[in-house]
Amino acid sequence: MSDEILFQKIVCNDAQRLDSFLARFLGEVLPGASRSGIATAIKAGLVSVNKKAVLKPAHKLKINDEVLVKKSRISSENSRIPSKNSRISNELFEKIKIIYEDDDILVISKPSGLVVHEASSLKGESTLVDFLKQSNRQLATLGGEFRAGIVHRLDRYTSGVMVVAKSDFASAELSSQLQQKTASRIYIALCDLPLKQNCIVERAIGRCENNRLKKAVYPIGKNGAKYAKSAFCNIFLDEVQNSQNSPKKNTSNIITAKLFTGRTHQIRVHLSSINRHILGDVLYGFKGSCDIIRVFLHGYILELKHPRTGQMMSFCAPLEDDFAALIGVDTRTLNEKLTKNFVLSCFEPIDQWLCLS
Repeated sequence: MSDEILFQKIVCNDAQRLDSFLARFLGEVLPGASRSGIATAIKAGLVSVNKKAVLKPAHKLKINDEVLVKKSRISSENSRIPSKNSRISNELFEKIKIIYEDDDILVISKPSGLVVHEASSLKGESTLVDFLKQSNRQLATLGGEFRAGIVHRLDRYTSGVMVVAKSDFASAELSSQLQQKTASRIYIALCDLPLKQNCIVERAIGRCENNRLKKAVYPIGKNGAKYAKSAFCNIFLDEVQNSQNSPKKNTSNIITAKLFTGRTHQIRVHLSSINRHILGDVLYGFKGSCDIIRVFLHGYILELKHPRTGQMMSFCAPLEDDFAALIGVDTRTLNEKLTKNFVLSCFEPIDQWLCLS
C-alpha cells in the first residue's frame, strides 16, 4: 500500500468535538475510518487546527476553525476486516425484504435475530452489513467498514424497517435528519398489560447502575442520562380482542410507539418505567410465557426526506408471522387492519395525552 500523503482542508461550521466533526465529514479523506480510527489518526498527528497540530480527539472546535487532514494508511480499517464467508447465515438473509431502493438509499425490513453490525460482544455473528456487502451494493463509508451504510440500528431481536445509506452524501444527510429529529419512527409492540391511557414519556435514559447490559431512567446527567421522549398508544382490534386461539395463551396487548429521540433501548426503558413490558423481553422482564424466543417489537413506519431530492417519503414494514401467531389471528388479517394510515392516525390527538416526566 502506498504511503502517499494527501491533504484536505475543511472549515468548521459548528462548535463541536474534533473527532465528531471528522466522523461526519471525512468519509472520503479517511476511508473505512470509524470513530476510533479517526481518534487514532488525530493522536498520530495527522490533523491540525488553524495550522497547529492537535493530538486530542475531544478538542473543541469553534465556528470557522480550519481543519487540515492528512490522508494515510493509519486511517484505514480494511486490513483488519476478517473473512466472514464461513459464517454467513443464509436463513436469516433470506428473510430480509427489500422495500425500496435507488442510487442513494436502500430501505429494508430486518428480521428478528439479525445483528445490524459487528460488535465486540457479538464476534462470529452474521450481520446485516455482511448481507449488504455480499450483495455487492455500493455503501456509504462514513461509519467505517464494519458499519458500512448504517445510519441507525435496531436491536438484534427487534424486526422492522431500516434505511441504509448507499453514498456518503446520503449518510450525512440521513444522520442529520435523525439527529435533528425530523425523521419519524413508529413501532408496534406486544405488551404484557395494556396502557392505562395513551401517554407521552419524557424521561432521561442512562446506564443502569445494577446491570451493565441495561439502561434505566435517571435525572439528566446521572449515569450519563440524556433526554429522551416517546409516545405510546393502545391499539384495540376486534379480531384480537375476540380471539381465543393463541397457542401461548399470553395476554397480548398491541401498542404503538413513536420515538422523538433515539436512545438505546428507549422504548423498552420507557415502558418499564410505567410498569409495562414487551413480550419476550427477558432483559427488562415481562409477564407471560417464558418460552417466547424474541422481543415482540417491530419497526413499522419510517418517514424521512430523501437525502438528494428532499421529497418526503414514508415506508412501512408489515408485521411478521410470529406477531400474528402469538395473538391468535392470521398475518394477512392483522396487516390489513394495521394499515399505515390507521397507525399514523393513532397519534393525531397526541397534544391531549398525559405527559409523564
